[in-house]
Amino acid sequence: MIHQQQTNNFCLRWKGKQRRIAITGGIASGKTRVGDFLYQAKQWPILDADVYAHEALNPTSKISKKVLLRYGNQIIEKSKKNHQIINRKALAQIVFQNNNEKNWLEAIIHPFINKRIAEELEKFKSSSVILLIIPLLFEKNYTSICSEILFIDCSRPKQIERLQKRDKLSIDQANQRIDAQWDNSFKKQFVDFIIDNSNDDDSWKEQLKKLYDC
Repeated sequence: MIHQQQTNNFCLRWKGKQRRIAITGGIASGKTRVGDFLYQAKQWPILDADVYAHEALNPTSKISKKVLLRYGNQIIEKSKKNHQIINRKALAQIVFQNNNEKNWLEAIIHPFINKRIAEELEKFKSSSVILLIIPLLFEKNYTSICSEILFIDCSRPKQIERLQKRDKLSIDQANQRIDAQWDNSFKKQFVDFIIDNSNDDDSWKEQLKKLYDC
């Protein structure tokens, strides 16, 4: 259930001098590709929440140990230098099939992501423009740290196709991943710009060039 106060918060924006461009959108919509393109074209630093989520499950981290304690052999891939490595695909299979498990995992990972974003914002505070790739921008209330929100839009059939190809998922698994996020049509109400990336061509680049003069 999304309350009115939450939707009001989605309209809040960062008012500082630094221009903070949030890149968000549904799973497999092309957020990383867009971020990489803008980095190559403009040399704007990128902060990527998915990278920090990956860091959180580093074999030596406390979070990784908690996750292994909870799921054990179900998710152990191999051991490396006395550290057990998490099979992320097996972990994803568990959490996307059980909302309680998904909530538990997010509750221990997102404080770490928050910390890493804060650290990187401080590190790049002298940059005039910065990119923030945050898939769960709305779900985890990050809108107020961004000066503008760029939404990468993609049709559901294309998301499914890309997820199946990228992550070797069944149609049911792909649908589970998409349904785990809020609906795109709801989130698009609160964004500043939309890039359509539903086609397998470079039309998204032309849209970005017009928007950011790159």
